[in-house]
Amino acid sequence: MSVVNRVKTVFAGLAKQFFRSPGSVFWTIAFPVMLILIFGAIFAGTGASSFDLYLQDRDDTIASSEFIKGLEATGVLNIHMVPADEDVDAFIERNSIANMLIIPEGFEDAIISGSSTELILRQDTTSGASTAVFTAVNAVAQEVNINATGGKKIVSVSQGSIIGKDLSYIDFFLPGTIGLMVMMIAVQSIVGYQTRYRNTGIFRKLATTPINNAEWLLGMMLWMLVMVAISVAAIMITGILLYDVRMSLDAVSIAMIMAATGLFTAIGMIISQFVRDEEVAATAAGAITFPMMFLAGSFFPLESMPSYLQSFAQVLPLTYVNNGLRDAMVYGNAAGAMDNFLIVLAMLAVVTVITIAISGWKRE
Repeated sequence: MSVVNRVKTVFAGLAKQFFRSPGSVFWTIAFPVMLILIFGAIFAGTGASSFDLYLQDRDDTIASSEFIKGLEATGVLNIHMVPADEDVDAFIERNSIANMLIIPEGFEDAIISGSSTELILRQDTTSGASTAVFTAVNAVAQEVNINATGGKKIVSVSQGSIIGKDLSYIDFFLPGTIGLMVMMIAVQSIVGYQTRYRNTGIFRKLATTPINNAEWLLGMMLWMLVMVAISVAAIMITGILLYDVRMSLDAVSIAMIMAATGLFTAIGMIISQFVRDEEVAATAAGAITFPMMFLAGSFFPLESMPSYLQSFAQVLPLTYVNNGLRDAMVYGNAAGAMDNFLIVLAMLAVVTVITIAISGWKRE
């Protein structure tokens, strides 16, 4: 039996088991659709103590410096200065930022002469933090108006999209749902398969075949890709038909989905090596996946969380999957998507080596 035929045997067996299991069909298709329907109908940001605001001061005067101090004094904005000669569009694309404020040339002169001037606030409108940042910036602008003229509107804030197109929360949410479902399908399914096969004696039978660890892992990954593809199709169709989402799957996003599927499949196989009981295995899988579900930016922007949780999110694989999918599918940030893809690919390589080294029914 050739390698191809042995992998096909693994794949065919998993496919039959999938369609015989109502639970597998539910988690692959119905569950993500329910998530979209629930969260798509509820737009709610989360409260955070502070938000990052990138600021370019093109005026560089006493008045603009005082305005920046006023922003810092709000206590809700973390100011990050951008050089005045920096190309804003290139900086935004390179750094995948959510809030960018530009103080224009002539800012101080306008305040002194009583003429109008407009601050440019570019934001990721899919972020729940956008309203809070705009409110803080606008409040400081109004304070300047009161102090300078007693209330006459000299300084105003022009709010626009950071990527040149208006987006909604559902545009932010759908890529996160895809990333979440890749993780849930791969980890939960693999842990279930592995413990069930061990407890029913299937591994003992496989030990008499020429199928090796690498071939078994490859067959598992291929079947997980089929399950993920079905789930992604359900998510995309629901989003397009019900919410008119403005995103598409390109080569980078497809590669990210494939790499993430492999990564979480391998993680699931590692978990299954340390637990023997199906119920315990499901609990262990939940202990791994649930923190990532809520802390990796699937539902809410990372910047809306406390700083210590943002730091914790940086060690979660799902964070890079979600960021990469949004960069590719929503923001059109090819460089950011590729950076995240390479991180996921590196994780996949390391975890795959570990999985092949420690797994195998030959030792069962």
